[in-house]
Amino acid sequence: MKNPYEICPTFETESFILRLVSEEDSEDLLKCYSDSKAQKIFNSDKCTGDFCIYTIEDMLQCTKAWLCAYTQHEFIRFAIIDKSLSKAIGTVEMFGYAGKYKIKTGILRVDVSSEYENADYLNEIFSVCNENFFDLFEVDMIATKAIPQAVERRNALLKIDFCEGNAYEGEHYFLRSK
Repeated sequence: MKNPYEICPTFETESFILRLVSEEDSEDLLKCYSDSKAQKIFNSDKCTGDFCIYTIEDMLQCTKAWLCAYTQHEFIRFAIIDKSLSKAIGTVEMFGYAGKYKIKTGILRVDVSSEYENADYLNEIFSVCNENFFDLFEVDMIATKAIPQAVERRNALLKIDFCEGNAYEGEHYFLRSK
């Protein structure tokens, strides 16, 4: 598989396109990152901020930081584009690390506007990650956070064989092996 940091792949589902985030997505993404219902579900474990963003300037700054991290090969932040609206409705971030037992575990973050926090949409997003990210990021396991209040998210993860477990990052993680 090609290095995703040289040419970032694009993925497509029935409802969405996942592609590298761009500065042009900032205005659309502000709707997601300023959504108080969505903010409760974001996974900012081990991040420098909480991703509660309220101005276009701050969203643009955040998008630029994500792109800088991409050029440094730290992680990839994909924009989730709703194909029916041609607008970014959230993001997917993925990166891998070697845990204390040298098990290669990738951390998957999925942030979507609250109206997309439903099992069908989440199933589409998590499934495309499930099908592609093990090989793309050369990991043996993927971990993603789903707090108890995120019932739709937890149900979507269980439906595609994620199991609640412990992750280095923190509490309320769901894990799936390759």
